[in-house]
This record gives sequence, structure tokens and C-alpha cells, in this order.
Amino acid sequence: MEENQKQDMFDRKAAWIERMFDRLFTAIQKNPFAALLVLSVALNLWQYNINNEVNRLRIADITSFNERIVIEVRKGVQSELPKQLAPYKEQQDSNTSKLDTSLVNLDQTLQSLKQYFNKNKKK
Repeated sequence: MEENQKQDMFDRKAAWIERMFDRLFTAIQKNPFAALLVLSVALNLWQYNINNEVNRLRIADITSFNERIVIEVRKGVQSELPKQLAPYKEQQDSNTSKLDTSLVNLDQTLQSLKQYFNKNKKK
């Protein structure tokens, strides 16, 4: 049953195509310029649709390629960033320890001066 329906649909499509070619042949015999003009417009519309589809696919391909590039760059940055920042972190730690030491020394000096002035005031 289903096979008969498929064959029937195929026969109807074939008959429709045959009728269209018969009409085209008759139109070309009656007025070749008008028939060629209609065919030219149809061909231009077909080419326009194909061109739009190709451009859409090209844009989608470029977009997916750019997304893959971004993902790879992020992976590279995540793996390389700690290595590149290590010297700066060491320098920052060194500066912090120097600053801490300087503050301690400054505090000790300030305390010594306070003690000195306090002793000299009493005298």
C-alpha cells in the first residue's frame, strides 16, 4: 500500500515536470524573447538564493572557527599565565618583606627617638 502511494507521488511529480517542459516549449515557440526573459529571471532568483545560502554557511563557519580560536587562546592563557606571573609574584613578595622590615625598623627608630626625648626632657 505504502509503496503504491510512493509510486503514485513519483508519477504525479514526473507528470508535473513533463507538463512544465511542454508549456515552456510552447512558450518558446510562440514568443522566444519573453520565454527567455522569464527563464532569466527565474535563473537569477535561483542564483540569488544559492548565494545567500553560501554566505550564511560561510558566516556560520567563520563564527564557529572564531569560537574555537577563543577557546584555545583561553586554554593557553590559563596554562601560561601562572608561569609568566611567577617572577612578578616573587618580586611582590620580596617587596612586601622589605616593606615589613622597613616598617619594623622605622617603628624601632621612632620608639628609640621617643625614649631619647623622654629621657632628655626629664633632665
